[in-house]
Amino acid sequence: MLIFVQFYYHYGQYCFSFSFANQRNAFQLVLGGPFLPHIESIIRDKAASMGSPVVSASDSGNRGTIKKFSVLNGKPCQICDIVIEVAKDLNLSCKLHDVKLQMLGSHQLQNAATATCVVLCLRNLGWRISDESIRLGLESTYLLGRSQFLTSQEAEALGLTGATILLDGAHTKESAEALMSTLQMAFPEAPLTFIVAMASDKDHIGFAKYILSGVQVEAVILTEAAIAGGVTRITLTSSLRQSWIQASEELGIGVVHDGMAEYNERLKDHHRLPVRSERNLVDGRKIILATESSLKGSLRTANKILASKGDQKGIIVITGSLHIISSVLTSLAG
Repeated sequence: MLIFVQFYYHYGQYCFSFSFANQRNAFQLVLGGPFLPHIESIIRDKAASMGSPVVSASDSGNRGTIKKFSVLNGKPCQICDIVIEVAKDLNLSCKLHDVKLQMLGSHQLQNAATATCVVLCLRNLGWRISDESIRLGLESTYLLGRSQFLTSQEAEALGLTGATILLDGAHTKESAEALMSTLQMAFPEAPLTFIVAMASDKDHIGFAKYILSGVQVEAVILTEAAIAGGVTRITLTSSLRQSWIQASEELGIGVVHDGMAEYNERLKDHHRLPVRSERNLVDGRKIILATESSLKGSLRTANKILASKGDQKGIIVITGSLHIISSVLTSLAG
């Protein structure tokens, strides 16, 4: 049997096209999503022209539920139920309860449901795959730089002893929205400090708006990271700062940045300020907006902010580009 795989990505929505070719020339198409209507229409029309049955992970018969967040081997995970009941074109069925997904967020649950549908299609073609094997595969899955929490030893190696550090390569406004939604669900009370570097061809303002809108955001540290080993697509911190200031002004959210006289005083007294919430946006509370020219400098500033919070546990999120994630992982590798 030959298997041809095509992968589509559109604004955080996924489509896996699996073509299974054997003696009977059987073809099956598995869709992720949910898709924008015109996108799904294009894909389904293409499938119809090929005579391919379509399985959609977003069909009403399929259900995915995040029940709670827990800790697995020292790292956060989400406990989920995944139920697949497909009756149209193909008969596929699977019920998995209390699946421990290392990939966090409702979008990652949807990806897990899509992967489950793919495996069920293979099983429908005669592959011997048990439900427990599907569970084991889902629970073992992780991606570097996507919802990746560092171990305590890795945090210590970065000079951030005791910190919870999340690496996520989100770099579009859609992925920023998914990131903030995940953080809000998993850590609704935890104060957040972001370290952000971005390529020059991204929507800086759109990305910044979703991050700044988070009610638990305490500080954002803007820095620079080489893009594909070069400097031509780097966004300088001065330019990035202007985008974030503009985003904050459009949102009506106050920031204090290192171009302002009150910056050092605010940073020094950061732990004395009231926790930011939707109810006290008008009480003078401002998000710290810092700039650092290097990842090392950003980590130092993040550590300073973390230390100022005393016993209050916060999370440091490194994001904006897969290239800054690569820099972190490279530094850990020595």
